[in-house]
Amino acid sequence: MKPLKKLAALLVLLLGIFAFTSKTNTTENSNLDLNTIDVLNVLLEQNTSCRPNSNYSFFVETELVEKVRGASTIEAKGFIIEKSTGSIAKISDEIIMVPNFKGTQLLENSLSTKKMDNGDEIIETKSDFSLKSLQKFETINNSYIKSTNNLLNLNRSI
Repeated sequence: MKPLKKLAALLVLLLGIFAFTSKTNTTENSNLDLNTIDVLNVLLEQNTSCRPNSNYSFFVETELVEKVRGASTIEAKGFIIEKSTGSIAKISDEIIMVPNFKGTQLLENSLSTKKMDNGDEIIETKSDFSLKSLQKFETINNSYIKSTNNLLNLNRSI
């Protein structure tokens, strides 16, 4: 009787797990054509109007590449989402050095880096848009700060 109860409990558990999971495919939603969208104009409209544009949304994802003494190297990717279809496109992809302390001077790549407004230094740009130029827009800047704060356990203010 006990093995039957164990088998029934295992069957109910597996049925419950598979009933509440769904298979999602994000590759079909990543076909937003950036040639048809004026990204800078959409960002400018969102920055100047009191209500954000309901057609598009922007966010930045960061990923830790390397942690060295005094700084962390991250990869920051900026995305645009068309809200009506869920289509996503990458607008920015960069490698950035984030100093651990305010006022830290990074001497390693001082000739080839671009300094952002918040003190982070861009080492490599892999896309047409740069986070340095997109940082002036509130939605991109806030998303970048939140993402780096969560990733590196920092306490930067927005």
